[in-house]
Amino acid sequence: MTISIKINNPYLMNRAHNYFYNKNVQTMLCNNETELTLFDLERAEVELLLKSFTKHFHLKPALKHPLAA
Repeated sequence: MTISIKINNPYLMNRAHNYFYNKNVQTMLCNNETELTLFDLERAEVELLLKSFTKHFHLKPALKHPLAA
């Protein structure tokens, strides 16, 4: 499974890239370094990684965000 995460802030992109690099996840920066792509993941790994990623960076999933309607 492949996942792409779009981040417009270069500082946050670097932090996210380092986060996944330290977790030994294969990554690649795309679209002028505004998109981070994660490769070769199982569905269970994706769910755990995204859950820990959102918790680590104090993010909310888009569906739970008050403006996502």
